[in-house]
Amino acid sequence: MRPVSQRLGLTLGLVMAGASGLVPFESHADSPPGVMFLLDNHESMQDYPEYLPEAFTPGYEPPATPATRPGDRGGTGSGGLALNTGCDDPALVAAMSWFDKDSPDPAKNGSVIYDSDADLASPFFDPNRFYHSRGRRINFVVEESPATLYPDFESMASSSNTLTACYSSVGWDFNDYPYMATQIMDDCVRCLTTRGWWRGPIVTDALKPYQGPNQKPGEAPLPPEAFRKWVVSGRVLNVRPPKFVIARKALKDAIAAASNVRMGVATFGKDHGWYDPPELLASVRPSCDKSSPNIDEVALDRPLLMKAVNKTEFRNNERSTGEALFGLGGYFSSQGVDGKWANWFNQPINPGWGWPGCCSGGTSDNPYTGESGQNWGGASDEWIKPKSVDPATGYYRPGQPWEGSGTDRSVCSESQANAVIVVTGGRPHSDNSVPITRMMDILVADGARHADGSLLTFDPSNPQTNPNPGGVNYCHLFGSTQQACDYTDYNWPTGLATTNKNFMDDVAFFLSHADLRGDMPGNQSVRTFVVGYGDSSPMLQSISLAGKGQFFRADQPGELRDALLNALGEVSAGSTP
Repeated sequence: MRPVSQRLGLTLGLVMAGASGLVPFESHADSPPGVMFLLDNHESMQDYPEYLPEAFTPGYEPPATPATRPGDRGGTGSGGLALNTGCDDPALVAAMSWFDKDSPDPAKNGSVIYDSDADLASPFFDPNRFYHSRGRRINFVVEESPATLYPDFESMASSSNTLTACYSSVGWDFNDYPYMATQIMDDCVRCLTTRGWWRGPIVTDALKPYQGPNQKPGEAPLPPEAFRKWVVSGRVLNVRPPKFVIARKALKDAIAAASNVRMGVATFGKDHGWYDPPELLASVRPSCDKSSPNIDEVALDRPLLMKAVNKTEFRNNERSTGEALFGLGGYFSSQGVDGKWANWFNQPINPGWGWPGCCSGGTSDNPYTGESGQNWGGASDEWIKPKSVDPATGYYRPGQPWEGSGTDRSVCSESQANAVIVVTGGRPHSDNSVPITRMMDILVADGARHADGSLLTFDPSNPQTNPNPGGVNYCHLFGSTQQACDYTDYNWPTGLATTNKNFMDDVAFFLSHADLRGDMPGNQSVRTFVVGYGDSSPMLQSISLAGKGQFFRADQPGELRDALLNALGEVSAGSTP
């Protein structure tokens, strides 16, 4: 875990030292901060922090005898291509040396369950059971066969018997049944018994339609590890759990340890057309009357917050950090009191629906699917979407969240410090459906300034040829360039203006500079902190700086928990980055 101030060195130090017009964010002891945790639920959070290895020694694998049977080494059957399978190849053994089921060290033998939360339907993970996996992640029930991880992300299928686990993993069909007692089956049972893991066949193109996964339009090609079958004991998974298990546990640990802070939990929203409102799993609690002069622990209900974390479904196809931040800005606003958010963002907003600018506020067509961008952000309720349920499928889409009324408000007093702490495994994408032009118009009119004291500018005209569109982009302060935050690969929709094609940092800047409430004196803004789990993309760092927060890089599980607690400490202290 490395705070951004320690990573930038002299460059950022000089920028901040020369800043003018900065006003320290004050927090008072009699008004505890309000913090919303925004947990990344993108499907890549299912992945292991490090893929299971494809390492092999050339020529090591003994030839199949005979080579024509599906269950022999080198054979192709209903289970896939049995190439470089087993657990004896020296290169593979070395690559798996981080795990040893016979080690006396629990950190290496995986005997301690990583997350034994009784609220979960299954332990994550049972040391005495076996799980189906691919090289990049545990088999997800709707995408890989045989299934292990269920769609609720709270329960799993597993086996206590090596023969059953191996037979299911190989995936024999009726025609291959006579070959089940063959080389790779014998290897699988032996490997699970002696080592606790077995690397199995590769799913071939002919088998992908029913064993998965399948390539999705508009997304990067799947890595080779996605097609390699494994069987692993729960011990292996306890030593190196998937990202979502680590993030979920770290957030619950932080909630358990936090003091004198109101907390809520949200995730990125489901596909809702263009703008996807965040899903509010738990509103900021406790209520205002239970927060002063001291937090009422019973009303805070930490177990409820932890259960909300457990309810996160890590299957979102977009990493919509900016859209979620925009929606949480609405949650912290005084919409319920004076309609402020809707007054800003009711359609048609002026100027335009919101740049980028094709065809009255649209964007370019999707280069991967051909989807038209002409009607970008054009729905009458685009920025204040209500929740909805598809009558045909029952599919639920969360709507724009608002604070409760009375004492259930998100902001209790004008002295309250407010923040969103983002926990994410990568840079945002498919994340630009926000009314960028309107937000910048509000801030420019208010005379908002960058951290170096210069005035914010924004010119939405002729974005494809405009040499100075303005807006917010701090990537050049993080050992990179502003153009690095213009990334468009596997990322749509995007803007058209060089140096501002992605708007997540613009949203964070808006939340940290705009007065979100008309019912209180002062400037009721929201800061944004970002914890990059295994990722320190320039955009993530630009978001945190624009949001008057701080960026933390966490590579290990303990670092992730510490980063969350440090971010909470910064919110409570009210210090500037």
